[in-house]
Amino acid sequence: MATTSDRALARRGRWMYELGRARWASRVLILVLSLLILARLIGRPMPLVLSLGALLATGGFGAAMLHDRYARAFRTGVLAGIPAFLLPLLIRALDVLPPAAGLDPCIPASFLSGIAAGWAVSRLSLDEQHRLAFWAVAVVTTAATGSLGCSVAGGGGVLGMIAGVVAGSAPVVLRSATQRS
Repeated sequence: MATTSDRALARRGRWMYELGRARWASRVLILVLSLLILARLIGRPMPLVLSLGALLATGGFGAAMLHDRYARAFRTGVLAGIPAFLLPLLIRALDVLPPAAGLDPCIPASFLSGIAAGWAVSRLSLDEQHRLAFWAVAVVTTAATGSLGCSVAGGGGVLGMIAGVVAGSAPVVLRSATQRS
């Protein structure tokens, strides 16, 4: 039977272990915070930044607390979503493509950047042992990150980016599934 001091020591050791894990997992919050500051600096609405920021922060911290592979998937998703975050904003700010026939040029840009992000996430998930879990965390993170920028075109831009992520990742995921069977 363990003495009281042994139980207290074990409880303290467990507490220190969990604090160390939380400190390690909080590193993803630096990435999220810098992304949210950038989103605010380029004029994204505060409710959008706060809601997607809360989603990204809690999801990223929780994923990083679970396992290192989920932290890698989260970082991959954020980095893959940055082009989808920036491209529609750049097109609108620089007036690269004038609106033709009532179609906002940000919608096709959101779709194309979503395809690139989906392909990148899926390609990187092929190197992981737990492909599906890595891919799922990375795709959700990519969609949330890209939605910060693609919302410039409204709901059509967000849906276009999400459709692009799915379209970009589908061939890689399907090819991976057929190679395993």
